[in-house]
Amino acid sequence: MKRLLTSIIMCSVSITAMAQTADIEVSYNMRSFYANGVEKNNKYHLLANSTLSKFFNPQSEEIDSLTSTPEGLANYKKTQEAALQAMIGQGQITMDKLPRKKVTDYVIKSTPDSTLTVYDMLLRDHVYYTEPFSEMVWEIGDSTKNVLGYECIQATTDYHGRVWTVWFTPEIPIQDGPWKFRGLPGLILEATTGDGIGFYADGIEPSAKQIKNVYGSEKYERQNRKDILRARRAMIDNPMGALSANGWQVGVKIDSNALKPKSGSSDLIETDYR
Repeated sequence: MKRLLTSIIMCSVSITAMAQTADIEVSYNMRSFYANGVEKNNKYHLLANSTLSKFFNPQSEEIDSLTSTPEGLANYKKTQEAALQAMIGQGQITMDKLPRKKVTDYVIKSTPDSTLTVYDMLLRDHVYYTEPFSEMVWEIGDSTKNVLGYECIQATTDYHGRVWTVWFTPEIPIQDGPWKFRGLPGLILEATTGDGIGFYADGIEPSAKQIKNVYGSEKYERQNRKDILRARRAMIDNPMGALSANGWQVGVKIDSNALKPKSGSSDLIETDYR
């Protein structure tokens, strides 16, 4: 499988025509932490070719696909109500058992534009922002290790408030990886910080799936990255206030003294918003 995968990628990269189908699909586990220190894990997939990629949670995309039509949205609400009523009947409500999106972000990377776009949600508000690839600068080291049977090389970057160590494999010559990571001469299979946050590849296979647009992308409003992060931090610090507010405005000025995470690992993945 490893030789087949590498040969497929090499062949695809040698053909520079931009196709909107993937060459590879990689599954990652993202590890982070709640404010109380409890570990949380979320599954993401990367669909990528040499010029375009999408990093997303498969369950979230399935729900976004379903709710992109009025009929689908109605069916989804019925499913949620039925699940909630069943739990009420059992005398126990467990949010994890409700059909819902646990994460809401998508990351689209376009090599021809040298730009990545992040789509996300703040409560019910759909927001997005873009940034140039040039904001991430790499230093390649000498260390190597094996990840999923691939020989990987270490690299580091100081990016938006955290220092990241990643492991990439030149055996798969796609300059991409989890989340926003890209720009190294090979696929990034692992990315970690010193406080335990990280992305870990747990599956790789050739793929001819379509790299589809984000469902309902026309509903997303362009905002400033740091304003979005400040708003998200305020929602975490005062969730009841956020829920009770009418018509949340992302661009509102927030007192930076209120944006004090309990620990580095429980803060947002990007910490340069303060």
